[in-house]
Amino acid sequence: MALQQLETTRDQLRNEMNAASPNFQKIGQLLIQAKIQLIEAGAFTPTAEKTDTNVLITARDILEIGAYYSVRIKDIASFERYIAQLNTYYHDLLAVLPPSQQMYPLIGLNLLRLLSQNKLSEFHTTLEGIDLNQLQTNPFIKQAVDLEQFLMEGSYNKVWSAKSIVKGEEFMLFYDILMNTTRHEIANCSERAYEYLPLNDACTLLFLKNTEELLSFANERGWKLNPAEQKVYFAAEDDSIIEIPQEQTITRTLGYAKELELIMAALLLFVMVFFVIMFSDLECDYINPIDLCNKLNQFVLPEMGAHAFLFFMFLVNGSWIAALLNLPLVIYNVRKVMNGHHMYDATEIFRTLPQHKKESFFKLGFYLICFFYFLYRMICALIAAEA
Repeated sequence: MALQQLETTRDQLRNEMNAASPNFQKIGQLLIQAKIQLIEAGAFTPTAEKTDTNVLITARDILEIGAYYSVRIKDIASFERYIAQLNTYYHDLLAVLPPSQQMYPLIGLNLLRLLSQNKLSEFHTTLEGIDLNQLQTNPFIKQAVDLEQFLMEGSYNKVWSAKSIVKGEEFMLFYDILMNTTRHEIANCSERAYEYLPLNDACTLLFLKNTEELLSFANERGWKLNPAEQKVYFAAEDDSIIEIPQEQTITRTLGYAKELELIMAALLLFVMVFFVIMFSDLECDYINPIDLCNKLNQFVLPEMGAHAFLFFMFLVNGSWIAALLNLPLVIYNVRKVMNGHHMYDATEIFRTLPQHKKESFFKLGFYLICFFYFLYRMICALIAAEA
């Protein structure tokens, strides 16, 4: 009995939809009646185990008619709901139901809907559920894929030219929405690129047929048409000066510089620890002089360069006291390089070892003090920022 009622309602819906002048009010009433029958038949939330196959097929037909009806009356939200219900029949029940002739036309229609609403992530998610062969051969799917490719390329003229090959009355609704979206994108770019455009050029650029359509579009965008000059003037952008937060920018930059000081001090501290360990190994005969000098000489110039950079950061931050304290060490390093005494000599290392150890311990202590000083400053700055 339930199946017979559903089939009768479906046939009535088909006859009304295929009529030369469909009575959409009657179709809407029949769809409400059909939904009640679907609930009674258990096909509104169908399962293959509990619902008769013939009932499922009839329910699918009714939902497909409802989807087309929604497009005809331009109710996009209703179309989305019908597609969501049909996804169960098209995917979950694919193994138990025969193929539907309306499956790919409706999926293609939904793809065009997603494209027109600029929902590209959902568009690609839907594509992933379609058979690869259908993507390449089915005209309803392929036209949506081609349009998406044209949009990604920025080939808006190809999108406009595709109007002649768009299949189906229902597809034209979403195509028109897509073209309107595209037209506004072009308008946004034109407003930034030009102060005005000749009327004919504006019509061509925006894919408008005549000046009347341009006038309607210009009023929507707030543009001004000058028939005497045959030009359309774009709405002037807000020329108000945007104040740049200079103080905040400077504070942040100095904050980054202080953090960099801390990093450089930590790096120099580790280098000096390495030097002290190497000298201790030489003193205990754990390493020969040649290997020691070869290893340490790799770090001599980088250590001096890092200290010079640290001195420069003091000057940038205005830390004059720290800069003055570091200045003697900078001068000492420069003089060593100029005199050629900065590298370690394997033949002299044992004789000069006490001096090198004292120098390394001095630098180690100095960098350790610097490190904790910078750490203290950073903590104070964080507390001040929180306050």
